[in-house]
Amino acid sequence: MYFDLKGPMIFSASLHFALIVFFIIKSMLQPEKKPEEIIFELYSPPAAAPAEPSPQIEYTPEELDLPTLDDIPDPEIPELPPEPEPIPEETIPIEPEPEREPEPVREIVDFEDFQKKNPITRQRVPERKPQPRRNNDISREVNRLRENLNQLPNEIALPQTAVDSFSAVDQDRLSSYFGQLVQAVLNSIEIHPLGGNPLQTKVQFNLGPTGVISSVRVLDSSGDRVYDQKVVEGFNRLARFKAPPGFTKTESLILTIKQRDR
Repeated sequence: MYFDLKGPMIFSASLHFALIVFFIIKSMLQPEKKPEEIIFELYSPPAAAPAEPSPQIEYTPEELDLPTLDDIPDPEIPELPPEPEPIPEETIPIEPEPEREPEPVREIVDFEDFQKKNPITRQRVPERKPQPRRNNDISREVNRLRENLNQLPNEIALPQTAVDSFSAVDQDRLSSYFGQLVQAVLNSIEIHPLGGNPLQTKVQFNLGPTGVISSVRVLDSSGDRVYDQKVVEGFNRLARFKAPPGFTKTESLILTIKQRDR
C-alpha cells in the first residue's frame, strides 16, 4: 500500500522549527537573573575573661637596731708626718772659659824676597851606568821544562818525541795539568790497607786529545795483585779527564802510583 509521506514530514519539520523560534524569542525577552551578592560581615572576637587578681603578699620588714648618727663617734684624723726638709740642689761650678790667645798676625812676604832669603840648591842627579843586556835566549828555560816533564814530582813521564812537539807555553801548562790528573786518578782508586811500606805500581796508559783514558796496563807490579787490580780499576773508573793542553793525538804516558794513607 502506498502512503504519501511528504505531507507529514513537512508538518513535523514546521512544528520543530516553530518550537525552536519560540524558545529563542522567549530567551531574548526574559531578563537574565542577576548574580547573588555575597556579603561578608565582620564580628569582633569575644571578650576575654577577666584575669583573676593575684593574691597580695604582705611583707613585714624585720626591725633592725641601727645606731643613730649621734651614737656614731667622730673618726680620729691621723696626724700627717712632717714634711721632709728640701734637699738642696747641687750647683756645679762652671769654670770660666780660658781666654783665647790672639792669632798671630801673618806677615805677608814678597815672593822675590823669599827666594833671596831661601835660595833653592839644585841636587845633582847621579849618572846611570848602562847595564849589560841580558841574553834573551830561552833555550835553557825550554830544556828545564823538558826535564821537568820527564821527571815530574808525580812521576808522570812523556816520550821525548812528544815533549819536543810541545811549545814552551804548553809544556808549562802540562805541568799543572798532570798534577790535576794524578790527583783525580788517586781519588778514583779504592782504599787499600796500608802495610809496613807503601806500595808502588808503575802503570802505562794512553791519553787522547779529548781527555779519554784507555789501554791501562801494569808495567811494574807492587807485589800485591789486589792493589795492582785496584789501580787499574781506578783508571777505568775515571775513564776520562779534561782535554790536555797541546795534545793533537793520543800519547802514551807512564805513571807510578804510590799508595796513600787515607
